[in-house]
Amino acid sequence: MTEKVPILIVDDLPQNILALEAVIADMGFDIITAKSGNDALRQSLKHDFALILLDVQMPGMNGFEVARLIRSNPKTSHFPVIFVTAGMKELLDQIEGYETGAVDYLIKPFEPVILRSKVRVFQELYQQRKVIEAFYSHLEQVVDERTAELKEANETISRLAATDELTNLSNRRSFNDCLAAALSAARRHEYPLSLIMIDLDHFKVVNDTFGHSEGDKVLKLFADLLREMIRTEDVAARWGGEEFIIILPHTACEAAAALAERIRVAFGQHSNPEQHYKCIIATPISLSASFGVVQLQEGEDLDALIKRADGALYCAKDSGRNQVVIG
Repeated sequence: MTEKVPILIVDDLPQNILALEAVIADMGFDIITAKSGNDALRQSLKHDFALILLDVQMPGMNGFEVARLIRSNPKTSHFPVIFVTAGMKELLDQIEGYETGAVDYLIKPFEPVILRSKVRVFQELYQQRKVIEAFYSHLEQVVDERTAELKEANETISRLAATDELTNLSNRRSFNDCLAAALSAARRHEYPLSLIMIDLDHFKVVNDTFGHSEGDKVLKLFADLLREMIRTEDVAARWGGEEFIIILPHTACEAAAALAERIRVAFGQHSNPEQHYKCIIATPISLSASFGVVQLQEGEDLDALIKRADGALYCAKDSGRNQVVIG
């Protein structure tokens, strides 16, 4: 069913309102009436009118004043106004009517055919406007949906570009960006920052003995362990192969070494067949890792810090593996 088009008839005389209603009653309008200028202004704020048929000669506030106020309000300024009156026969009155924003006028007594013809034009314009508004509303919705999808896709792409595919930890490129930012913040705010570099001991033996799929399970297990044991503000990454690295802001070397020891112990416990790791991998494996721990020194850059961490890790491996060495 076609929605009725709202139209406002304003006249202080009830018989004039009835006469206008009778002429357009069968045209599919939702007819709203007002008997004064103030009433007309109130109705104009409640409805989106296709047209206002407005009498000029009304007590209190005449039609010209009503038209000016409707035109001056951004919410109602688009309402077309046709004056229907016996008092606009003089040219100056007609000019004043147009200056108030009226689009047309009808002199009483009017021909019903002419009135119907005029209001039909604005009825059709209103319906066309509603179609256009609905189209643009739908278009905006589609654009918003596509924008949200694109934003989500970009976020996914960015996340994937910064994430190691196997372990879901940060990858090396992303880690370097995080480390550069962390170093800058540590220098600016003068707080300690430590780095832990880790290597899984004898990992080549795991791959060679049990296959790469089992080795991947070990890498995932260790990554999950890191996620469980580090803080929200820390950043863990897969540095490459079986090597991992952790940034620890607001952390001195001793606290970083203590964390490294807890991780080492927890990882070694997975060698016990009673631990849940046996359910993940078919064959129990002796698991251990070596750790190099360093704290940022004054004037030290990113490359130098990583080099010292790598040196501490080398010492841990060279000294028998499965231990934490502070560099």
